Amino acid sequence: MIRSLLSGLGSSPIAVFMNISSSTSILKIAVSSDVLSPKLATLLALQRAEEPDTQVSLTEVPAVDLFQGLNNGQYDAGITRRTSTILPLSTLPLWCEELAVAMPLRSPLLAHGAITSEALRDYQLIYGCTPSNETMSRLTDVLGCDQDRASSTVTSFELMAVLVAAGYCIGIAPRSRILQARSSGIVMRPLAGNSVWVETDIFQSAGKG
Repeated sequence: MIRSLLSGLGSSPIAVFMNISSSTSILKIAVSSDVLSPKLATLLALQRAEEPDTQVSLTEVPAVDLFQGLNNGQYDAGITRRTSTILPLSTLPLWCEELAVAMPLRSPLLAHGAITSEALRDYQLIYGCTPSNETMSRLTDVLGCDQDRASSTVTSFELMAVLVAAGYCIGIAPRSRILQARSSGIVMRPLAGNSVWVETDIFQSAGKG
């Protein structure tokens, strides 16, 4: 399971942490709220098992603060979704997640096995994660609409789930997060057509690589 989860990391998840330098014996790692998932827990548990002498301190921060903290040396590394921001940072991919549609429990869209652009035409869409320009371009192709059609983004998946469950909108978010939030009153349906993925990366200041 972990080998496919951490595709591209080498023979072991410990490789991620061995390449992170720190001025102390503790690795200070910032994470954004949108990557707090079982995948991150699996990565950290394996690192702890394989390198118990390496202490990891996690701090949850907004993505913009994460990048600022990396640049000013506040954090040794940061884990967040790939964005369109161009910064002098070294990057290593961790995992990818498929985007899907989140809808209320009684939504008429539940009649569809997969959601087409036509089915979404009369709904307000909102993103439960911040898509990169590349991801947005792929979503635009799949949804068959211009980028202004569905450009609203909330600050957290949890806020998106509340808005969707209340019937205010239809959400676009990672499939696994929607499935985990079933108890919050939302249901997942896949997007019809080609799959669209978001990537989670670990970032480090280029000067520390």
